[in-house]
Amino acid sequence: MRNTHTPTIFFWKNLALPFGALVGCLLLIITVAHSLPSAGEEWWRQWLLISLAVGGMVAAVTACVRAGRSMAAPVAHLVEVAMAVKNGRARHRASGKMAGEFRPLAEALNQMIEARQQAEEKLKLAQESLELKVHARTAELWRANKALREEIEQRTKAERELQQAQKMDALGKFAGSIAHDFNNLLTVILGGTECAMQRIHPDHEATEFLQAVWKAGESAAGLTGPLLTFSRNEVRTVESLDLSKSVEETALIIRRLIGVNVEVKLQLTKDLPHIEGNANQMQQVLVNLAVNARDAMNGMGTLTMSTSRADPDPGIRARHGVTAAEFVELTVRDSGCGMDAETKARIFEPFFTTKPAGRGTGLGLATVFGIVKQAGGFLEVESAVGEGTAFRLFFPASQVAVVAAPAEAIRTIAASAGGETILLVEDEEEIRDLATLMLEGKGYRVLAAPDAEQAILLAEQNVGSINALVTDVVMPRISGVQLAEIMVTMVPNLRILFVSGHCRESISPETLAANRADYLQKPYRSDTLIAKVQEVLAG
Repeated sequence: MRNTHTPTIFFWKNLALPFGALVGCLLLIITVAHSLPSAGEEWWRQWLLISLAVGGMVAAVTACVRAGRSMAAPVAHLVEVAMAVKNGRARHRASGKMAGEFRPLAEALNQMIEARQQAEEKLKLAQESLELKVHARTAELWRANKALREEIEQRTKAERELQQAQKMDALGKFAGSIAHDFNNLLTVILGGTECAMQRIHPDHEATEFLQAVWKAGESAAGLTGPLLTFSRNEVRTVESLDLSKSVEETALIIRRLIGVNVEVKLQLTKDLPHIEGNANQMQQVLVNLAVNARDAMNGMGTLTMSTSRADPDPGIRARHGVTAAEFVELTVRDSGCGMDAETKARIFEPFFTTKPAGRGTGLGLATVFGIVKQAGGFLEVESAVGEGTAFRLFFPASQVAVVAAPAEAIRTIAASAGGETILLVEDEEEIRDLATLMLEGKGYRVLAAPDAEQAILLAEQNVGSINALVTDVVMPRISGVQLAEIMVTMVPNLRILFVSGHCRESISPETLAANRADYLQKPYRSDTLIAKVQEVLAG
């Protein structure tokens, strides 16, 4: 049962004895002093009073010292415990053997220490819980920041790639426009030169100059071909290709082309799905990449060409906007000097080259880019300075085998064409006049018109006599394809030949098939034009 002593009871039990003794002594001295005789015994009375006073004082001091000692030890113990707790030694407790009125104080002190220790433990647990929560929240924020940084990087990369794609598309349109205009001019130059050479004696002094002009025009025409390929304006024959077989056949040419100091390794997968493409263009892609690799290796190193099935990851698919289910990959890897990021970003631009002057036109990789895009594929380039370069070309696998129709040899043309009537539509006056001279020189009757409207008027005036329509593809207001659709309603058996320097806007192989038409690429020579017209007339 808990001790219920109070400080008042403690005072009376420990201090009442000495104070009571002192008071009793004083009372006794007074009593004795009054009871003694007052005359002759005065000195005895004084002596007795003094003795009694001294004895009482000694007894009182002794009692006080005893009481002080009995209070000092418990107080010192309690102070020691309190200081220990203050200094962090929380396991210290006041002794339970303390007697008297100090026991409640010791118990109260112990309870206070227990309460403090429990509070400290709760605070520690709360701190640990808070630290765990802070750590978890910090980790969550770190993951969120990492995801945000990755998203920002991906978005930045996608924006750069979009800008690059837009730049390449703009460059393609620009290249196509340049090629178109050049081809129109070259048609006049080559055609006019050819006509002039036909009309003068071979020994004429001007023949040498005309031949020089002719060769220069042919060289210029060779430059416009890659531009058209880059801009994907070239009309091509599509066939079903075995990519591994194409690489194997082209490797024979490449080994002779790049020299014996470059080792050519083939890693070809058999039984690959076929792709839809043009065999000549595929050979051109491989040769251009091989020559580019040879130059990057300074004529000495290893060139590896490999083929395989491919399944591009969603990021690559989204970046290039492709939806085909299955792809075939062609990788051309070299051990050359590699490229930095700035060079890598520009390698497909027309006329961009890092080669010395006179060693490159800057059209090789632009041509590769155009051919791959025209085939419905895309490219990835992996390169670092000093680590070589890998061109990864992805082509959609063919779902239906596309078999190319066998190419027909150009027929031998008779000197007299038989007098057929040709409706010639060309918006460039120089080309129109030159083509008229070429056709009339072979005996054709030519109705020439500068645009579709004039052509329709001429057709209405000569409905029963027109045998073929030779029309430019790109013309103002009404295109050549639209004109052909109108003309076949007026002349059901009309034969059609489309002519153009580029044809992105309005013609495709499907359009040619739908109109049962043929196609002639500018610039053209006189015999090429006549041969095509004869093929069209022959059906």
